[in-house]
Amino acid sequence: MDNAKENLNRSFNMMENSVGKMWDMWLMSIGSLTWTQEQIENITRKQLDQNKTAREEMMRLVEDLSKQARINQEQFQKIVEETVMNTYQHINLANNTLIQDLSKKVDELAKKVENA
Repeated sequence: MDNAKENLNRSFNMMENSVGKMWDMWLMSIGSLTWTQEQIENITRKQLDQNKTAREEMMRLVEDLSKQARINQEQFQKIVEETVMNTYQHINLANNTLIQDLSKKVDELAKKVENA
């Protein structure tokens, strides 16, 4: 009987040790899951922050490009206006010179006709 009692006590001790070890394994598993979840949350948070920063930088870049395009368009428009005005002035000057030359020739021809 002592032997059976002793065997029973050993069995209970082994079961108790097994349950304790199983409990420790469960706690370690839960701890690992918690750590993994925290790591995933941190990675996700960092990714979201990087996406936000990238989006803000892209918006600034688009804004800067838009401003530069407007400035370039204004400069091009000024250059075209100046070119057109210069061309118009040169044409006017050339026309006036031609008209003066023609008037002189007409006057000269008129004098020759009068003298003849």
